[in-house]
Amino acid sequence: MTLTIRQYEKYLGQIWNKCFKVLDDIKDSVRVAAASLARVLTGILTRSLEVGESSMKNANAMLEHVLPFLLSTSGLESSAEEVQAFALTTLLQIIKKSNGKILRPFIPELVERLLGLLSSLEPQAVNYIHLNASKYNLTEQKIDDMRLASVRGSPLMESIERCLDLLDDDTMKQLVPRIESAIKNAVGLPSKVGCSRILVTLSTRHSFLFTPYADSFLKLIEKSIHDRNETVSSSYGAAAGYVARIASDKQILATAGFCKRLYFESEDDRSRLAAGDIVLAVSKHAPDRFAALAATLLPFVFVAKHDSHPHVRQLFADTWADHVAGARAVLLYVAEIVALALLHLDSPRWVLKHTAARAVADAVVSIAAAGDEISRQNAEVVWPALDKAMGGKTWEGKEVVLEAFVKFVEKGRLLWGVDKGVGAHVQKVVVREAKRQNKAYRPFALRALGQVARAREDLNMSEVVCEIVGGVVEELVSNQEDGDKMEVDGGEDIVRDSAT
Repeated sequence: MTLTIRQYEKYLGQIWNKCFKVLDDIKDSVRVAAASLARVLTGILTRSLEVGESSMKNANAMLEHVLPFLLSTSGLESSAEEVQAFALTTLLQIIKKSNGKILRPFIPELVERLLGLLSSLEPQAVNYIHLNASKYNLTEQKIDDMRLASVRGSPLMESIERCLDLLDDDTMKQLVPRIESAIKNAVGLPSKVGCSRILVTLSTRHSFLFTPYADSFLKLIEKSIHDRNETVSSSYGAAAGYVARIASDKQILATAGFCKRLYFESEDDRSRLAAGDIVLAVSKHAPDRFAALAATLLPFVFVAKHDSHPHVRQLFADTWADHVAGARAVLLYVAEIVALALLHLDSPRWVLKHTAARAVADAVVSIAAAGDEISRQNAEVVWPALDKAMGGKTWEGKEVVLEAFVKFVEKGRLLWGVDKGVGAHVQKVVVREAKRQNKAYRPFALRALGQVARAREDLNMSEVVCEIVGGVVEELVSNQEDGDKMEVDGGEDIVRDSAT
């Protein structure tokens, strides 16, 4: 009997299916025979995938039968480990050896399924160790780093990248919704990291095909960055930097706006860390795009690099250092920096209030260091923010703002020397600060009083200085006689940055 090609494909598919179904048979002899036959069939299939144009239709028809089966509960989703392992090996061989034209129609589904398999095929022991890290003298972060390295070297990831190398315009259109679905539905660190990694690959190695879709994926990353796992969040942050290379200016600005909201409106450190991850990634991986939008991005970076959280502070400080050389650069953005800081000097959240105050202080010191005198224009810009930063109770680190205030008095004569209202208020502020009773803050305040008195040659502050210093001396003498009785005045406790 002579078989047609279609009949041959049908019978081969049936044999393949039956062969896989008995790979987990209860009898060892049946499993051995089935495995041997499966290997033969795999050899036939892979050889047919390597042939030229003449047998392409045959190979394509075979894949139509074989791939759905390999991805089904009888293959990769089988409960039998032997079946699962053989199906995976077969699938990886198919992807590795297939002609591009043969495999291309199946790429969208393959990529989505392979991304899911990164987590489902991860050994269960890894999850156990992750949950019981302390018992093995490990940290969750160290385990996640090892899992991340495993994903990067995974044969599944290699197969995914092989699929991406075979893309064309039509296949990319079909692949995009599959990747979106994979990102939204991914469960487990390996799959989530795998999703972020293919965004990097598409942005770097296949940018011509991926550019039309870059904006939508940069927008999608905004949701994924909230993942509770720091490794996943950082991976998507890095991916944002690569995608920004080919995204539109409009979308990059929208992402910058998202980072600002994430930083200033969220209640936790993790959100500010995520904002820092995205901004630093754009700075490092898309420096030309960042530089083009520096007027919008750098004022925010300058303020955020004064955050009280060391890791958040470092992320933004590194970004600032990548694009700015020297303190004079602050002069270019002083108006924008001060405007942004002013918005948050009245924040009910101490971490933002203190960050804004430190940013204003740094801006004043940088401007003062740029020349012999602060220009009246710049002095008028920074004075309202500096005055507001000096207000309120003392807090840990406020001496930085006080030092900036002294610099302003020493070099801001073009404002307070002409505007008598400002000059009188400067005296009022320094006297108020010198009278504060906080033990840690008082030495800085007294020193500032002396420095301001020396700088204000237009005033004779000797009487008020003697009054304040005399009171301090009397109190010290009294404390030596009666013991340390000095208390913080008026219940004014030091406010720490950790308060929220």
